[in-house]
Amino acid sequence: MNVTYGATKSNVSVKNDIQDNNDEEIDRSIPYKRRRWWRINQNHLYGLGHMYNDLCAAMWFSYMMLFFQAVLEMRAVVAGAMLLLGQVVDALATPIVGILADKYSTKKAWHLTGCLLVTCTFPLLFIRCWNCWPNKNSEYLMWWMPLYYAILITIFQIGWAVVQISHLAIIPSITDNLHIRSELTSIRYMASVISSLAVYFITWIVLRATNYSTFIRPTDDYKFRDVSLIISGIGILSYIIFHAVFKLNPHKQPKSNGHAGEIGENEPLNFLAKSKIMHFLQMPLLYQTSCLYVFSRLYWALSLVYVPLFLEERLSVNPTEGSELVASVPLVLYISSLIFSFLLKSNINKIGHQVAYFIGSFLSLFSCMWIALAISPEANVAQIYLVAALIGAGSAITLVSSLCVTADLIGPHSHQGALIYSIVTFADKLVTGIAVMAIENYKCDDAISCPQYYRGVLTYACGGSAVLGILSLSITIISTNHSKSKPQT
Repeated sequence: MNVTYGATKSNVSVKNDIQDNNDEEIDRSIPYKRRRWWRINQNHLYGLGHMYNDLCAAMWFSYMMLFFQAVLEMRAVVAGAMLLLGQVVDALATPIVGILADKYSTKKAWHLTGCLLVTCTFPLLFIRCWNCWPNKNSEYLMWWMPLYYAILITIFQIGWAVVQISHLAIIPSITDNLHIRSELTSIRYMASVISSLAVYFITWIVLRATNYSTFIRPTDDYKFRDVSLIISGIGILSYIIFHAVFKLNPHKQPKSNGHAGEIGENEPLNFLAKSKIMHFLQMPLLYQTSCLYVFSRLYWALSLVYVPLFLEERLSVNPTEGSELVASVPLVLYISSLIFSFLLKSNINKIGHQVAYFIGSFLSLFSCMWIALAISPEANVAQIYLVAALIGAGSAITLVSSLCVTADLIGPHSHQGALIYSIVTFADKLVTGIAVMAIENYKCDDAISCPQYYRGVLTYACGGSAVLGILSLSITIISTNHSKSKPQT
């Protein structure tokens, strides 16, 4: 018997569903032109729902390590442990949220709850903790500072996971149409890129407009505070608009008798839903898809974390380049990512999700090889901007295509959407945290002993992630073709 998954069981069923989905997603009482623009507006409004999370993620991955090490003067291994804690909490919260979000209340109610948790904690992460000035007793700071930020990080990451999973689960909840799902995924990623661009642009302005410094130092804490408060204001406004304007009208789930209805209305349907969950958990394709997402996210996350630290490391050799380089280079990276995510929006279904992932992985690998072979401490800064553009292009393509493969896996089974997304994203968060902790643990205490440590991280850690992504996709293609070649029973 062939192994089929998601919406790819039958091409005919997908085609037949398109008209039905359009009927349910759009109010037929509205004239045709108005219906069309209503749908487009709603699709774009969907992207606002994850904007605050995206703003926080860009700040968290790009500047948290820099803030903890350069401003708060934490040891590298302690700063790495803080990021690991956040990733572990996020990973553990993800499956729990996935199960509860599918079972209780609505996706928007969960989304709002997560937004409130993020609002209460994120701005405090980039504000110096109370009584944490450098001239204070070091023994006191050794336990108080990590404890204070650990509590904030735990609450923040729980809220972040709630927002992420509930927002992802909205996609299969509102449509079975694969084209619309891919469009919503691309819009979501474009909103993520725009949010990150805003973070780097705001950071660049703050670093340029405030008291200029060649290096990031403890007295620059107010700059990070200002940036975090500004982006929090933008994020709060975005999710208020999302909840006020975006209308979630879930499509009907088919009953076994052929009539429309909601899964879970009686015991037989509850049993059917549980059996489908077990079916997904037993599918090798679920874990292969998870690997695609994990390695694309790992490459992206390590790039965000270590590009600013690599640039700060470079400033020790070329101090004349200025500290605003830690904002301008990521800005270029995200502009490239935005351009390629925009191109993917209309073309990813033409070239195919797997082909797109291959292209993105090779671009990512090429950028790492460029860093290893050509980006020496004396290299021209123009090369760094070109490499940043390549990193952004490769990341955009792999992330969008991996999420599209996940949406294909879910297919019409939207009532398990949150759980499946939580499984796919679980390993990503855990692996990223462990990777950062390991990298920081092996860092030299004396920078003179390893002056190009973070250059090596971008070369080997990020490059290894791209290679593993290519290998995972190759295994997925081979196993899928092998299962299709089996005779039906």
